[in-house]
Amino acid sequence: MNNIIANCLCQWKNPKHCSLTPTCKGWGCRFLATPIEELPTTDKEKAKLFSKVYREAKEKGVLECPHYRSLFIDEVLENINASNVTLQNMN
Repeated sequence: MNNIIANCLCQWKNPKHCSLTPTCKGWGCRFLATPIEELPTTDKEKAKLFSKVYREAKEKGVLECPHYRSLFIDEVLENINASNVTLQNMN
């Protein structure tokens, strides 16, 4: 396991420890910083963004952390989708 991830794991006390900031869960791990340059609207765009974040998680060793689930990425993408629907309904 990557030393940075191992050290983070040792300091873990609750799920909030993994958040990007106290008010932003981000991609589910403070070490994942893949930006959303453009909101994905199609399944293909969502899959591309998922792959990008998953690749970053794999490269940084985040996938080895027992507190991380790649489902966090899906949850963020679902929240983006829900936000898009809400915005469309408002217009």
